[in-house]
Amino acid sequence: MNLNKDGGKWVDIQLRFCEQVNEPNDLEAVWRILCESDKDFFPPLSARGSTFQRTLQQEEKLETLPHAYYEEIIKQPIILAVSKESGKVAGFMTFKHNYHCPELNNFSPSNYITTICVAKNARNQGITRKFYQFIQSSEIPSQYRMPNLATRTWSTNASHLHILRTMGFEVSARLVNHRGNGMDTIYFGKKVQQ
Repeated sequence: MNLNKDGGKWVDIQLRFCEQVNEPNDLEAVWRILCESDKDFFPPLSARGSTFQRTLQQEEKLETLPHAYYEEIIKQPIILAVSKESGKVAGFMTFKHNYHCPELNNFSPSNYITTICVAKNARNQGITRKFYQFIQSSEIPSQYRMPNLATRTWSTNASHLHILRTMGFEVSARLVNHRGNGMDTIYFGKKVQQ
């Protein structure tokens, strides 16, 4: 993948699957990108106790950094976007394997995408779309492949909604005002070609 922005910082990105993040440099990069992306989510990741919690109303009292959320994602399977040239992590996707929930009855069991974060200086270069393509490919170890792929997002997250729709995801459930007045949570699922 050629990503040329800001003088070629993210040229030749490769995607790498890990059962769990354990390299110190990768852990540090995931933490940095997560903190940088925290307030891009609604509610912010620092207001959440887990990657799949049921209640997502805006909390009055927020942590300043997403410590609890970070502790969750570093235990999950992860796909890293890494610069071939510098070895730096440009973004990551985490997921729960063999996931079930009532909102995804028609798409269970699934690989449930919990988090996608891309460094601000690497955004708008197709990395999120590449993550979705990669997780459906034979690049994922066979023991982690599932017949379904699923995720959720909020109803005003236009860029993510666009990607999901253009990649063939279907709405599985919509929880009206789940994240506050006028802010719905939408669950998406897709059958994966094996």
